[in-house]
Amino acid sequence: MAATKTPDIVGFVISFILLLLLVSFQTGVAEAKRNLRQERFLESPLPPTAPIYLPPSKSRRGRGP
Repeated sequence: MAATKTPDIVGFVISFILLLLLVSFQTGVAEAKRNLRQERFLESPLPPTAPIYLPPSKSRRGRGP
């Protein structure tokens, strides 16, 4: 009876190890992509933008003319 259980356990252990390897590989790839994105952002920051022009208020109740 123990001879029939052994292949099931071996298959389960191999499947479990493969699952762990797949998960760890996927996490490593995701982390590497995130680090690469951060490095690219730090190397080329966004160009400075022009200040936004706000015309003076023309409201009679406001501070305008």
